[in-house]
Amino acid sequence: MRVETLEDVLLPGLNLVVRQLMTVGGNLVVDAAGCAPPGKCPQCEHPATWVHSRYWRQISELPVGGQGLIVRLHVRRFFCDQTHCQRRTFVEQVAGLTEPRRRPSPAARLAIRAVAMELGGRPGQRLCVKLQLHGRRTSLLGQLARVSLMGWSVDRMCLSDL
Repeated sequence: MRVETLEDVLLPGLNLVVRQLMTVGGNLVVDAAGCAPPGKCPQCEHPATWVHSRYWRQISELPVGGQGLIVRLHVRRFFCDQTHCQRRTFVEQVAGLTEPRRRPSPAARLAIRAVAMELGGRPGQRLCVKLQLHGRRTSLLGQLARVSLMGWSVDRMCLSDL
């Protein structure tokens, strides 16, 4: 694999353009934008043709070089112009970096879940601080409360039931 650009080093395999790189409060902050063609509506699978708006979204990623990594992603919200579709707008997703309504990337979420499973609340939060992960005590405990049983998501289970 040949490294040619900053995107190849920080965000390999993702369809992004890095616009700016800075350090803020001990974190490496990357301003980026998606450069993929318009996505498809998640409900009717019809390709988007109109951009509704744009906004900034912050995604916490695995640390790089001992610093936390935050990706400030400029995303597009699209119209779904299909009359039979109930969804009016949807946001583009960058595969491997974003998921709907989630702040951590899939890789960071797996690391936070592993810390939660091993240590739990306050000890897990202390380890997350040392590892430069964005995991707080309550979010770690929330990871413990979500148990997937045969495709069903069960929230707020008693921890003694696990």
